[in-house]
Amino acid sequence: MSLTDTQPRTRSGSSPDLLQGLNEAQALAVVSPHLPLCILAGAGSGKTRVLTRRIAHRIAEGSAAPQHTLAITFTRKAAGELTKRLTSLGVRDRVATGTFHSVAYNQLRQYWTEKGIAAPTLTQSKLRILMPLVAQRAQAGPGAAVQPADLASEIEWAKARLIRPENYVAEATRQGRQPPLGAEAMGELYRRYEADKRKRGIVDFDDLLMLTAEAMDADREFAARQRWRFRHLFVDEFQDVNPAQARLLDGW
Repeated sequence: MSLTDTQPRTRSGSSPDLLQGLNEAQALAVVSPHLPLCILAGAGSGKTRVLTRRIAHRIAEGSAAPQHTLAITFTRKAAGELTKRLTSLGVRDRVATGTFHSVAYNQLRQYWTEKGIAAPTLTQSKLRILMPLVAQRAQAGPGAAVQPADLASEIEWAKARLIRPENYVAEATRQGRQPPLGAEAMGELYRRYEADKRKRGIVDFDDLLMLTAEAMDADREFAARQRWRFRHLFVDEFQDVNPAQARLLDGW
C-alpha cells in the first residue's frame, strides 16, 4: 500500500477523529483489515501519523488489545514519540514501545532469571574490548594504523548480517567488502573479540538480538509466552530492518 496525495474520504469502522486530516491513501492505510500490511511511503508523507492512528484504530475497533501490542522503533526518541502520540489519540492503556535492542534485552533478562543463568554484563562500547586487542596486534609487528572505531563498525556490519567469525572471510570476500584490515586479519580480530567477551562474561548490543532469537528457538515455552504477550506487532521504518532484526521479528 502506498501513501499518495489524494482527497480524504470518510470511511466506516473508525472514529472520525482518527481519520481527521488524512488523505484517502493514508485513511485506507489506517483502516485496512489486511494482515500483515506493509505501507510504502516516502519522507514527509506522514508515516508516523499513519502508524499511530492505525494502532489506535485497531485498539478502538477491538482487533488489537493494547496490553498485547508492541510497536518497534529504531531509537528511544522515536519510541517516546509513539507513546506520546498514542496517548494524545486516546489510547489510555499503555502500548509497549521500544527499540529492537531494548525489547530483546528485557526478554533476555526474564529468560536468564527463569533458567537461573547469571546475566552477563552488557558493554556500552565495543572499544573497551577492541583497544587492548589492537594494542596487542601493534606490538606483534609493524602494520598500517587502524582505528578501533572502524573495527567496531565492521564487526557490527557482520553481526547485523548474521555473519559469525568463522564465516567472516568468505562472506566479506563474496560481498566485496573492504575492511579496515585485510579480510584474514579482520576475521581473526573478530574471533578474538568474541572469545574475549565470552571469557569475561560480556555481551554487546548486537548479541542481544541473536541471543533472544536463539532462546526462542531453543525454548518453545519461552517463545510461546513472548508471542502471547505481543500478539500485534508494528514496525516503524521497516525498510531499515537488517537480517539480525528480521530473524528476531520472525521469532516474535
